[in-house]
Amino acid sequence: MPIPHLVAAILTCPIENARYQLRTAPEVTAVFRPVPTSGGWRNGVAFRIAIESSGRHYWFLPWNGGTDGIQHLASTRDLEGAGWTPINPDSGPRPLGDIDYIGTDARYTVLPSAPARGDTAPAHILLPNVGDALWHQPTEVKDSVPKQFFDLVACAKLKPGAGPG
Repeated sequence: MPIPHLVAAILTCPIENARYQLRTAPEVTAVFRPVPTSGGWRNGVAFRIAIESSGRHYWFLPWNGGTDGIQHLASTRDLEGAGWTPINPDSGPRPLGDIDYIGTDARYTVLPSAPARGDTAPAHILLPNVGDALWHQPTEVKDSVPKQFFDLVACAKLKPGAGPG
């Protein structure tokens, strides 16, 4: 595939097929995965951050912040665990709390809403406080992630039966 067509294919990638790498730490990767919707969680996707050096991964659910115009990711328990359902938006357990989410297009124009199933994938994602959330979690386990953009690096449909990660 010629390079302009490859770039166009990535920049029109459905969010569920997007693959991201942290710009200055490529061992930190991220993907969106389809999840059931509920009355409180209508976006239909979860965001997974994987840290190769520690072997750990973290799951989040996107949500719009209301009138402040800021988007967020609510941490949730592992989607790969038995019986996972979306958390209650008002009182559900959030192991790492909420983190700020900024999605942009290829020209770094900030996107106006939290990601949802069927959306075109953001070209870049900035999670300004994810490093603090992973370092200051209430366990002995700590991960360190630099404050940097996740860049869209690939677009590939999830293989049937491959699971959420």
